[in-house]
Formats: sequence, C-alpha cells, structure tokens
Amino acid sequence: MSEHVALGPADADAAWMGIRRHQALAAVSGVVLVGDGVMNHRPLVEVVVGLVLLGCAVPLIDGRTVGEWGTVVVGFLLRRHWREFSVREFGDDVVLWTGGEVTFRGYRLAHLGRLDLSGRDVELAEALATMVDAASAARGPRHLSQHVHHHRTGTSTLMALPADLSPPEGWQLDGQLTLEVLGTRTASTSHYLERFNYVRTSEGPCRVYRVRDFSAVASSRALLEQLLRARPLADVALHVDVVSGGRAPRVAARAAHKVDSDDASARSVGFRRSAQSARTIERMVQREALVANGRSLIRVAVFVVVRATSLEMLHQRSLEVWRHAHDTGLRLERGRGAQARWYAAQLPGGASW
Repeated sequence: MSEHVALGPADADAAWMGIRRHQALAAVSGVVLVGDGVMNHRPLVEVVVGLVLLGCAVPLIDGRTVGEWGTVVVGFLLRRHWREFSVREFGDDVVLWTGGEVTFRGYRLAHLGRLDLSGRDVELAEALATMVDAASAARGPRHLSQHVHHHRTGTSTLMALPADLSPPEGWQLDGQLTLEVLGTRTASTSHYLERFNYVRTSEGPCRVYRVRDFSAVASSRALLEQLLRARPLADVALHVDVVSGGRAPRVAARAAHKVDSDDASARSVGFRRSAQSARTIERMVQREALVANGRSLIRVAVFVVVRATSLEMLHQRSLEVWRHAHDTGLRLERGRGAQARWYAAQLPGGASW
C-alpha cells in the first residue's frame, strides 16, 4: 500500500450492499421459507427453520452474527481443550510442531531502544520490505514473522525466517531468544489448556487479541507505535504470509474485479457508491498496480499477547491493553472461543497457518 491510500479494514470484512454474504443468504432463505410456509400452508417445521435462519443473520457483538456465535460455542464445547506443541533443535534450525510442522531460524534485532515496529527506523523497514519482495520471487509461498517480546531485563525483537532466507543487516542468529518467545527454555514438548477467553500455559494464563482494522490510526503515527509503548507491556507478533510471485497478480486482479463488480451490482439496484466503497475500490486498484510493478503481495496478521501470573492480573491487563489500543485507533478482536487457535497462530514460524 502507498502512503496516499494507506491501510483499511481487513478483506475478510468485505460486505455486499452493506451486509456480509452469509447474512444475505440466511436472511433471503429465511424470508422465502417463512413466506412459503405461511402462504401455502406448509408444515410448521418449514416456518420454524425459516425463523431460525432469520435469527442467525442478526448481528451481535464483535461483528459476529447469531449463527456465527452458535457455531463458535458448539465447536468449543465439542473439541478437546488440551493442546500440545513440541520444539526441537537441529543445529541453527528450530523445528516446531503445533497442528503442523515448520522449520525456521530465529534472529535477534541488535538495537538499543524500542525500534521494533514503531516506524522510527526507516532503513530497517526498507530492508525488511526488500527482503519480502525478494521472497515473493520464490516458487512457493513464504512465511515470516516478527515478535516483540518482553522479559525481565527488557525488550527484544525476534524475526523467524525459513532456513533458506537470509536476514537483512542488523539481525543476529539467537536460538535462546527463539525458545523464550516459544514459551520454553529448552527443546521439549509442552501443553496448554484452552479456555473460552484465554489459554493457560506452564508460565500462567495468557490472552491473545488480533488486530482487525488499522484504518482509524492517525496518519501522523506508525501503525503499532502507541501499542508498543503502552502500559502494561504486551507482546506483539506480526506475521507475514508472502504470496508467490506467479500467483500474486492473479489474486490481486481477482480481488479488484470482485470489489468492482459488487459495487456495480449494488448501484444497479439503487445503492449509491459510498465514500468507503470508493476508497476500497481505490485501494484494490492501487494494490493490483503495485503487484504488477513487481511489489510483493502479502497477507498480514498482527496478534497482541497479554501474559500474567493470575487470572485477576490477566483480566486487568487485558482491559488496559484493549482500551489503549482502541484509543489509538486499533480495532482488536477478542478471539472468544478461538484462543487456542490464535495462540498457535502467533507462535514463530507459522506452523498452524
């Protein structure tokens, strides 16, 4: 993205004529079933099913609908809550298994102060962007992550890279920091317990948030700068999934075409183009042009990890982090019912992606 259009809401939030597609499908199906049942004296079960579908389309907190919340709760109740992940070391390589296996190397950023993701080190940011552009030229996808980790003696920044990628200047191989970010001191097998709002690890309870929207961040500030300076301190994990160069232009073109065609369909039935939809189209067209000019296409996920030694401390810290993030323009998702999946997703290497 360029500085002129900047970032917007996640592509997963895309709506069609103001509502999400599954909402439209549930609402239309519900209206058809209820209408058909009443007008043609169908069995009562058809009317009940229609009413249930209409109810499933009603939005609730966090932007989820009744149907989505029902799916989350049922899935949480049915699945096992003890999870396992194992860490092994082979020379400089770290092999992580948590739902999937991945091999990577961990590099520590050699710096003084909090340069991490605050946007103050322009040369560092440019070097990372160059590395990502180079990684997109590979045949298959590449996954890398950057982790701001707090410990007793200060703050460290780790970058996890595939073994065949070399880091930019200023990053040093550090296996011990890699193990600390993974939540272990030695290569071993660990377990964590999933709860609806948090996970319990060997070091205490932990809650994971995901950044959903950057669009309200002031243009004069870096996206994560204020969050990194917040009190209490929270770990931040930035994951980048690099789409291969051969596939990226097709993905960008399809996304631009989809948004443009949805806008044309909405205007054909009387909906006007809003400022938000116009900005979305501009972003998509710009992204397609940048990819066509050789820039990489990436999927970005930012996780905020709040750690504590007790549940009471966890609730207090989580509330403070939540308020601070929203005061600075970052929209967070609480991840209710998805804490185990998000905890695995924020770990270095991207094994569960």
